Amino acid sequence: MTADITALPTRYRRTVASRYRALTPDELSEVPHGAFWASPKIDGELWLAVLDGGRASLIADAGRTLPEAPLLAELEAAARRVKGRTVLAGELFALGVDGTRPRVGDVSAALSKGGKALDRLGWHAFDALEVDGASAPAAYAERLEALGRILDGGKRAVAIKTVSASARPELEEAWKTWGASGKAEGLVVRSEDGRIFKVKPRFTLDAVVVGFTQRSEATDQVRSLLLALVRPDGTLQLVGGVGNVGSDDDRLALMARLAPTERPSRFRHTSGDGALVRWVAPTFVV
Repeated sequence: MTADITALPTRYRRTVASRYRALTPDELSEVPHGAFWASPKIDGELWLAVLDGGRASLIADAGRTLPEAPLLAELEAAARRVKGRTVLAGELFALGVDGTRPRVGDVSAALSKGGKALDRLGWHAFDALEVDGASAPAAYAERLEALGRILDGGKRAVAIKTVSASARPELEEAWKTWGASGKAEGLVVRSEDGRIFKVKPRFTLDAVVVGFTQRSEATDQVRSLLLALVRPDGTLQLVGGVGNVGSDDDRLALMARLAPTERPSRFRHTSGDGALVRWVAPTFVV
């Protein structure tokens, strides 16, 4: 597989997916008036389908590929129908058990197990980058039509369900159908001017800071915080780290506050970038 193909998922994430604007259900009025296309936001991973020369492959960040899965047979059939290289963006997900909605962790579990676990994988296309050897149409309505035509007849690999409308009540109904009902993680709304919105419920929680890492280029600044929840019996449940902690001044202030509360521990934990966490007394709540 060529370098330009393996780089596509990262490029798409940076240039398109990263620009999605997040809204809560109470902010639906901020979607501009006019035509829009609403679809369920599936809780999965971004994977691109490359259909070329009668062959199909699914690729993700870092050049990861899906070597086998029943859904690939459907993409192979689609690859035989296109007239030139076609690249589609979609969400790879694993069917939930007992009727629950897909969760992104189920994808990783299925991929690591392999075998029959791959039968649970599905892929829903929501965008097109190239169609029949040319750049995809600029208008989303035309790209959506191409998705339906290329993936027609599929069961595991299909075009995402989409409501095309222009009235606010229809947008609110789409949210109720997919978001409020819990059938999907939320809603993705594309406006005719090209803007894309992801609508998800907002959850808040109070977490205690149990550790931090420091910046290698500025050791007097905090790089990330490690957070935990406090159980009723006083024990701590780690919930993960966060690196979005504000400006350089904020990072300086956090270091000044947390460093004096550092505590020794034989427990070792690293952050996502491999830095060793420095443990602190659990007294600072965010």
